[in-house]
Amino acid sequence: MKKTLSLLVLLVLLSVTQILIAQDYTATKIFGKEQLAIREVRRAAVTANIGWNSLTGVGVTYHQYVAKQMGVDLGLGLSLTGFKFGGRFRYLFMEKNFSPFVSGGLMYGLGFGDSELELVSNGNSFHYTIGPSPFGQIGGGIEYLSKGGFLIMANIGYAILLNSGNYEITRGVATPEDLSIMDVMFGSGIVMEFTIGYAFGGK
Repeated sequence: MKKTLSLLVLLVLLSVTQILIAQDYTATKIFGKEQLAIREVRRAAVTANIGWNSLTGVGVTYHQYVAKQMGVDLGLGLSLTGFKFGGRFRYLFMEKNFSPFVSGGLMYGLGFGDSELELVSNGNSFHYTIGPSPFGQIGGGIEYLSKGGFLIMANIGYAILLNSGNYEITRGVATPEDLSIMDVMFGSGIVMEFTIGYAFGGK
């Protein structure tokens, strides 16, 4: 089973590599005698963003391409750690429509102040508060930006909680299993993120 899965992943990677190599510059714009890449033509974008340990939780992201293979993302949304905002830098490996990228940035959840929340797990109930939650995020993914401005992006990575703890048990007793659930919900963990929207620019 493991060999079959590994072979499938390898075939997918090879297929994606062939697509990347074969794609044409269909989305460039001739500007005088200069041929501009798609991200030099459509430099700004607004997207909806959703995911686990994502830049916004569930929210809106503004993208600015500072060069044909470099972008900055700024997001605002709502997450398990309260209202959340963040920013990151992305480097795209190709200047064509479809490109893989690597990224790094910072996110900050404001928490819920002194408001108590309740968690019921396996019949056990306890209350807790969520405080300020700073995270670092590293990752990588793929982005497609069409000639018409349609933008779609997916990435995975890891988010690292930058303080010693962002939640506190206020009432009741949490079991070790409960604390493990809390760590998954509010602590460091895997990033899975999906983004879709529109990029603005010249015709």
